[in-house]
Amino acid sequence: MADGMAALTETQSNHEELLSIARAFTATFRGRAAEAEANRKLHRETHDAMCDAGLYRVQMPKRYGGYEMSHRTMLDMSVEIGRGCGSSAWTFSNIAAQNGIVAMASRQAQDDVWAEDGSVCTASSFPAQGSEVEKVEGGIVANGIWSFASGVDWADWNNMQVFVPREGGGVAHHMALVPKSDYTVIDDWYPPGMAATGSRSIKLKNVFVPEHRLLNTADARAGKTIEASENFGPIFRVPPMCGANKIFSGPVIGMARGALDAIERDLANQNNVDGIPMPVLKMAQMRVAEAGALIEAAWALMQRDCDVALEIGKIGRLTTVDDRAFWRRNNAYAGVMCVKAVETLHPLVGECSLAPESDFMRAFRDVHAATMQINMAWDRHAITAAELQLGMPPTDPRA
Repeated sequence: MADGMAALTETQSNHEELLSIARAFTATFRGRAAEAEANRKLHRETHDAMCDAGLYRVQMPKRYGGYEMSHRTMLDMSVEIGRGCGSSAWTFSNIAAQNGIVAMASRQAQDDVWAEDGSVCTASSFPAQGSEVEKVEGGIVANGIWSFASGVDWADWNNMQVFVPREGGGVAHHMALVPKSDYTVIDDWYPPGMAATGSRSIKLKNVFVPEHRLLNTADARAGKTIEASENFGPIFRVPPMCGANKIFSGPVIGMARGALDAIERDLANQNNVDGIPMPVLKMAQMRVAEAGALIEAAWALMQRDCDVALEIGKIGRLTTVDDRAFWRRNNAYAGVMCVKAVETLHPLVGECSLAPESDFMRAFRDVHAATMQINMAWDRHAITAAELQLGMPPTDPRA
C-alpha cells in the first residue's frame, strides 16, 4: 500500500475515517509539492497513494466498490489535502467528482468504465476553440482539442464537455465519455500556478462516442437520468456542476489554509528589522486573525451548501434555478474570500518565504490560478444570482 496507508472497505467508509486518511497525507504531499510543481505533474506515488487508499471512490456507486459519500465529505477531504499541496487536492477532487458524474450516466456507460476495474480514473476537459462535434446515427463524432484535463496523466477515461447540435438549431450541453485510447495528450500546460495538476489538453480525430456514453446535463438537472443510471442515492440527485462545483472551492480553501499554515510556521522563527519577534506584533496578529476568519467563513459556507444539497437529494426534490444560482454564487465567493486571505497574509512574508519554491508563495500562486476557473468566476455568478434576487430572468444559459 502506497505511503503506508490502508484502504477502506465499504463498511468502514464514513466521513471521519475518510477525512483522517486525507489528513494523514498532508505532510507527505507538502514535501513533494515543489518538485511536482517543477515537473508540472504530481508524483506517481501521490496518485497511487490516493488511489490505493480508496479516496477517489468517495462518490462512486456502491455497486462498483464506491462509498456514495456526500459532497461535504469530498469538500472536507479536498481542504485537508490542499493544506499540503493544492495541485494534489485539485486532482483528487476532479477525479473523485467525475466518478459521481459518471454515476449519473446510463448503466451501460458505467459498466464500460467500471465493470472490469473499479479503480480506473476519469478526468474531464473543456472544448477549445475550433473543436467540433457532429451528430451522427447512434451518437456523435468529435474532432479537435479539449483543454484543462486535470489529472489526465492518471486517467483511463475523459468525460469531455461537448455541445451537441440539436435538430432545428441550437446545441445541447452533454458530458461525453471517451477512453484514453481515443485521444492523445498534448504537453501544453505551463501556468504560473496550479502547475502540478498537469491540466494538459487532449486531441481527438474522428472519434465516435456512442449515445449511451452521453449525459445530457439538462436531463440531469431535471432528474431524468436517475432511472437510467440505476443509482438512487441522494448525492446522485444533485445535478453536475451544482453540488459538484465544490470540487473547485474545496481545494482553494485548502490552499488558503496551507498559506496560513506556512505563515504560522515562518513567523515563529522571525524577528522584524528592529529585532522584535514577529508573533508579538499587533499588525501580524491582526492579519493572521483576519485571514483565518476569511478561510473559516469560506469553508463554513461551502459546508452549509453541501448539507442543504444533501437534504434536497434525500427528499427527492429537484433543484431549482435559484438553488443552482445561489450555490454557484457562494462557491465563487468562497474563492473571493480565499484570495483576500492570502493577500492579507502576503505583507507578513519574509525574504526567505519570497522564494518561488516556498510553501507560502506556491499556495499564493495556486489560489490566484485556481480562482480563474469558470466555476470560481465571481462576476459571472454574482450577476446571475442578483438577477434572480431582483426578479429578472437569468442571462446565463447554464442557470
